[in-house]
Amino acid sequence: MENLKKIGAIGGAISLALCWPLAVGQIGQTIIEDGIANMNDDMVKGEIVEYDRGYLSSVVLTRYTVVDPDIKTQLERDGLPTAFDVKSDLSHGLTSLTADSKLVDADFLPLTMHSKTQLNGNTAFTLDLDSWNYQNDAQGMSLSTSPLQITGDVTVLGDLNYQVSVPSVQVDFENGEEIHLTELTGQGKGKQAKGYWLGEQTFSLQKLDVVDAQLAPMFLIENATYSGNTSLNEAGDKLNSKLNLGAKQLRLTDGTDVDDFKLDFSIADVDSQSFDQIMSIYQNSPMLDEQEIQTLLPHIDTLFSKGFKLSVNELSLAFGEGKFRNEWKLSVPEGTDHITQDPMKLMTATSGSLSTYFSDELVDLYPFIQESVDELMVMELIEKKDNGYQLKAQISDGKLKFENGQEFPLIALLMPALMQ
Repeated sequence: MENLKKIGAIGGAISLALCWPLAVGQIGQTIIEDGIANMNDDMVKGEIVEYDRGYLSSVVLTRYTVVDPDIKTQLERDGLPTAFDVKSDLSHGLTSLTADSKLVDADFLPLTMHSKTQLNGNTAFTLDLDSWNYQNDAQGMSLSTSPLQITGDVTVLGDLNYQVSVPSVQVDFENGEEIHLTELTGQGKGKQAKGYWLGEQTFSLQKLDVVDAQLAPMFLIENATYSGNTSLNEAGDKLNSKLNLGAKQLRLTDGTDVDDFKLDFSIADVDSQSFDQIMSIYQNSPMLDEQEIQTLLPHIDTLFSKGFKLSVNELSLAFGEGKFRNEWKLSVPEGTDHITQDPMKLMTATSGSLSTYFSDELVDLYPFIQESVDELMVMELIEKKDNGYQLKAQISDGKLKFENGQEFPLIALLMPALMQ
């Protein structure tokens, strides 16, 4: 009897081992079918054209079609396809599926992806674009890239962890102008929410420049960085976001050279539900009609009614030896109701502070700044500091309040800009 049990156990194990690749193939097909069905949106539609499932391997042909009418029209105008077929060769492992995928029309775009999907649906992937040369006669431009790569992993819940490497890109135009991009790298961890990234992202760029037909620089960014972090509070009802931008050197289109540019911006305590509704409406229809505007307004009212905070913790840059720095903080308190019906209510409801610094070298460099500083000195609204000038003020009750006690209505300061 014991021998029969052993033989039965061994036979069951062998049967399971023999059937398991079929089970993996079936589970994998279900995961892929569900994934394709869930990816459909107003921009792209995915479908399985053919699924040839075998014992140890399968071959899948999927099609991705652009359905957004505006994007579809633009692609057709540029002579680009609006539907893409992808062939995937799958291997059935013990606990996962591996897939090597490529576009059926590989000559158009030499793009390939290697992925490994666990039976719970979580996937690790590597996306490679080989050296690519593309010419668009309709637009009068050509584009060429060195090999670039995106790697990462994504869960069935949509959480994504990725890394990007783009060594170089060059765009040439018929008029002789060129765009050069060098060493763009980045990484992120989070998920795509309703029109925004919920999580962390960081990017760095060695150089981006635009030159004219004589190779003279028209625009330049060197040693630039970006980092962003958007998160929900523990209760899940408030959004907090931080943004940092920096560049060692900038050359603007008017020929102005800027050094050591820094921007540290944050927004806090934003009502997540109304913000999601606003982003969803804009994402579905960037050009709002009257009906959509009426749908949007109650969510804007709710956003302001719940209150939030905005702050520029640092905005600084240099023009040669001249330095500029600005900081400001604004707070819209909870209970600022019906703002769309009475926008001027923001003037009295908002509170905060601001601080601005000009170095002596910057004031000497630009006469119009010198004139403004002289006027503010006469009014005792700006203070002379070591190596520069500093202006500080508080914002409350619809007024800008300076340290010497003088007050100015915000509307009086903003009216010239609004009129213009």
